[in-house]
Amino acid sequence: MKRSMSNSRRGLLLSLALLAACAPPDGGLPDDEAPPTLRFRPDGTFVLVHFTDVQDDQDIDPRTVRLIEAVLDEHEPDLVVFTGDNVRDGPETADDVRRAIDGFVRPVDARGIPWAITFGNHDEDHTARTGMDEAAMLDYYRSFPHNVNRPSPPGVHGTGNGSVLIHSARADVPAFAVWLLDSGRYVPDTIAGQSVGADGLRTYDWIRPSQVAWYAETSRALEERYGMKIPSLMFFHIPLPEFHLMWEHKGNHGVTGEKNEDVAAGAFNSGLFGAVMDRGDVAGIFVGHDHVNDYVGDYFGVRLGYSANVGFDTYGLDGEERDRMRGARVFRVRDADPKNFETFMVYARDYGIR
Repeated sequence: MKRSMSNSRRGLLLSLALLAACAPPDGGLPDDEAPPTLRFRPDGTFVLVHFTDVQDDQDIDPRTVRLIEAVLDEHEPDLVVFTGDNVRDGPETADDVRRAIDGFVRPVDARGIPWAITFGNHDEDHTARTGMDEAAMLDYYRSFPHNVNRPSPPGVHGTGNGSVLIHSARADVPAFAVWLLDSGRYVPDTIAGQSVGADGLRTYDWIRPSQVAWYAETSRALEERYGMKIPSLMFFHIPLPEFHLMWEHKGNHGVTGEKNEDVAAGAFNSGLFGAVMDRGDVAGIFVGHDHVNDYVGDYFGVRLGYSANVGFDTYGLDGEERDRMRGARVFRVRDADPKNFETFMVYARDYGIR
């Protein structure tokens, strides 16, 4: 008769599996090549740029490309994150999808800047025609030399969930991390025989329990391995319900920035924010999806924020102000105190792009 595995042995194997899932990314290189190590600059700083909602096709609006290039050239980031709705419904073929991706990825990759993506609710709108689903798109993203996405961890809902470790400038250990989650697409018209809602705001997907569990267990495994919780930022596309709650009580949470449309959160609150509070390593959660919101605040010790949108071929504000919220969010993190990061928006108007 086989002996049962001890709890300690089972826990060790789980930790090893989770660490393998969040190991330093391989940047699209073959598995037998060493992955690059991202680290803080010698002066102890790390710059990250968040672009969201490019939402364009194979004929990308040149203003979007100009804006991406202008932000990259001014702020010279160490990492770029695109959080979904990267491609829209337009492509007719798989080559069209690849051309759409090339349009916003190549300005980053050509500059040798490490970058990663998450998926949004529109990224598969073309899939029935093109055959390029999220898994196929992730493979194409990972083929670029400077992409740092990993294969999706097995058994976890969604595509492209992962984490990126950034090493300290002072020691060869992680000092900071970036979590990437797939917030999904849409829910059925009915769940358990009941209508999800007719207002269009409660029909979006949500972070699933397997993703919450993966984050929490991977976070614990990292703490066990390195003897400390790794301060981090978390990025995905669709906002959590807590974004609405924070705005409703914005006077208590130091909220700055604009809210020009409703918070289009997912259909259910599946507890990700509670898991983040329990673990205590995520210092901020940043999203896209609602193009004309750019507010940020401190919600019980975790900064929640929008990054407006970078794509000129998406909806914006009304009338003459239509393109006022086109922009990107910049983060400046210090090796000595990663949780107290600086963040601010930059806009197309700052670069004379209209």
